Amino acid sequence: ALALANIQKRIPFEWADAVEIMPGVMPKVLRKIAAMTAKPIIAGGLISDKEDVLSALQAGAISVSSTNPDVWRL
Repeated sequence: ALALANIQKRIPFEWADAVEIMPGVMPKVLRKIAAMTAKPIIAGGLISDKEDVLSALQAGAISVSSTNPDVWRL
């Protein structure tokens, strides 16, 4: 809860064009952050299969980042 409160305080002051949330396999947290900001959200870290990708996208991420080449081909 403390981490989410800190994110909520910081988002309005960031000059970034997007927000990357790591690890990206936390759809519940991704949904909460998506509700806090209109900035695009990228889910990164620990994304390892199609289920992870779909969960992140359904939770509000506009994209995912992964070093796993199998995920790139989905």
